Amino acid sequence: MLLKQSVLVKAIITEDFRTELLSKLRGAIGEIDLSVQQLENQGQRYLLGIDRSNIQQMLAVRQEIEEEKKKQELLKSQLNEKIKEVESLPAGVEYPQGNLEGLVEVNLGDDLTSKITHQEIVIRDGIIIEIR
Repeated sequence: MLLKQSVLVKAIITEDFRTELLSKLRGAIGEIDLSVQQLENQGQRYLLGIDRSNIQQMLAVRQEIEEEKKKQELLKSQLNEKIKEVESLPAGVEYPQGNLEGLVEVNLGDDLTSKITHQEIVIRDGIIIEIR
């Protein structure tokens, strides 16, 4: 029988990895900035189309826009913190990059605990160097 198992992928910090990760993080921040700008523009157009006598609807729309902007700003702040973290990591340390799903085969008589224990793959510049 095959069971699904979560496998942690860790990357060894190299200058190439750091550069690539920082580029992705900064790109994500740029996308957030663009998203907030588009949200503002769409909100303004929508507000212009609402009957000015319907103040409650205008306030509700404005509040929704502000709430979404706050969520985006929080995400942007978290990404900026991650950038600071990545910039400060010394070369050679392991950095959790994400999780993958893998399959593990189990049979009658197997020690289930040892079969489904935490698994890790360690990579350096995209190349698997260790499986734990």
